[in-house]
Amino acid sequence: MIQSVVPLLDHIVVLIPHSFLASPPQWFVDLFTYFPGGQHADRLTENTLVLLPDGSYIEFIAFVPGIDPEKREGHKWGKAREGTVIDWALTLPGSAGDGLGEQTRAFVKIQEAVRETGTGIIYGDLVAGGRHRPDGQQLKWAVAGAYRDRDGSREAVDPGQLPFWCLDETKRELRVPYIKPGVSQHPTGAVGVALVSVTPDDQAEAERLDKAYGAILGGDEAESDSIWDLKTLAGEALHAGGQVRLGAAADKARLSISLFTGSGAFVGKKVGGKVTDDVSLEFEFIAAK
Repeated sequence: MIQSVVPLLDHIVVLIPHSFLASPPQWFVDLFTYFPGGQHADRLTENTLVLLPDGSYIEFIAFVPGIDPEKREGHKWGKAREGTVIDWALTLPGSAGDGLGEQTRAFVKIQEAVRETGTGIIYGDLVAGGRHRPDGQQLKWAVAGAYRDRDGSREAVDPGQLPFWCLDETKRELRVPYIKPGVSQHPTGAVGVALVSVTPDDQAEAERLDKAYGAILGGDEAESDSIWDLKTLAGEALHAGGQVRLGAAADKARLSISLFTGSGAFVGKKVGGKVTDDVSLEFEFIAAK
C-alpha cells in the first residue's frame, strides 16, 4: 500500500423489506437501537441506521414501495436478496465536511495503488450522493465503486466483494452522529464490526481480490494469509480491532459479518429472526476484549 492514509470502516449495508422500516417485527426491534435515516436522493431507497460506538454503523436499507421495477433492476443492489449483508464501505480520516480536496487526493493514491496491481480491477472516480434526514437536514457525500477494466469497458465488481468508498462533503457527524447520548447503546451490547468475511465464487477472482485488498488495506502480501486489519474511527478503546478475511473460492459469492459485543450474555451467540419464508437474518457476536 503506497498511500500513508489508513482507510477506516465506514458502514455495512444490509437489505431488508420496506415493512421492516414501516412496522418492524419485534425480533428486529430487540437487536439494536435504531437511528432515523431517510430517503436517498434517487428516491429509490430509504434507510435506518445502527450507530456503533467505534464510529462505524450498520445501514438497513430498503427499496421504496411502488418504484418502477426497471429502476430497481438497474440499481446496483436491485438484484440482492432481502435479509442479507449486501455491501460495505470504507472512508478516510478527516472526511469531515471541510471539502473533499484532501480526501480526494488521498483517494486518488488508493486508486493508483489498486490499478497498479495489474488485476484489471480499478476504482471509479468519486460521484456525488446524498439524502435528506427526517429533520430536513441535507447530507452530501461522494462515493466510488470497484470495476473490472475489460479492454476499455467497465464491468462492476459484484457488490460486497470489494468495499466502496464514502467520503463526506457535509460534516460526518451529521450522517453518523454516534456520539449523541444513548444512540450507540444496544440491547445486544454491539460495539463494532469484528469481521468482514468475503467469499468469491472463482479462484482466479480470489487471487485478484487478494492483490486489491493488499493495495487498499496494506500489509505484506506474502504474510497476509488473506487477512487484513480493519480500523475504525474510535475503536481502539472498545475492542480488539476488526479484520477483513478473504475466504477460498466457493460455489457462490458471499459477504458476511460478525460483531463485537461488550455483553457477556451475547458472546458466542447468533441472534436474529425470519425475514422471508426462506431467509433468516442473524448476527454473530464475539467478545470485544
